[in-house]
Amino acid sequence: MWYVIQVSGGQEEGTARLMQKRIPGDILTECFIPRKERKKKFKGIWRQVEEILFPGYVFAVTEAPGELFLRLKSVERLTKLLREETFFYPLSSEEEEMIQGIGDKRHVTRISRIVVGPEAGRGAGRDRDVVILDGPLKNQEGRIVRYNLHKREVTVRIPFMGNDVELRLGIEMVGERGRKAGS
Repeated sequence: MWYVIQVSGGQEEGTARLMQKRIPGDILTECFIPRKERKKKFKGIWRQVEEILFPGYVFAVTEAPGELFLRLKSVERLTKLLREETFFYPLSSEEEEMIQGIGDKRHVTRISRIVVGPEAGRGAGRDRDVVILDGPLKNQEGRIVRYNLHKREVTVRIPFMGNDVELRLGIEMVGERGRKAGS
């Protein structure tokens, strides 16, 4: 099962490394920080960057959650476990599948390629529709809340820790449908 552990902002990488160092592999099957690719403009040039998808959280995979909790006490950077009444938060199978579905084997959500069309209003207050050609958002159009073509990102709503959260994910616009010459 996947568990989510809350850490201090900016401490995700260091905490994950300490967990991997201090907790044996038979208890901690995998420890990772989901990331996302996106394009950012630096001094007028678009560059591809990776950012943390869920800032302030480290993900742990274990079949021995009780033993994992005991071992987590040896990780100094760990500030608090989510949902204090249960010490850390197990993700539901739906949440786990959703996060796995948008990420690759390294838990990185890649940039989705889109085409923008001129048709009016397919939900979420859009003035144009977006068709996902490929990438992690393919077949996830119903989760799109809004998009910002200028920033090359879409906001999607996914289940996470028992709630719906909005994530901004990277897109690449590869063209527009239905445009006529001179329009």
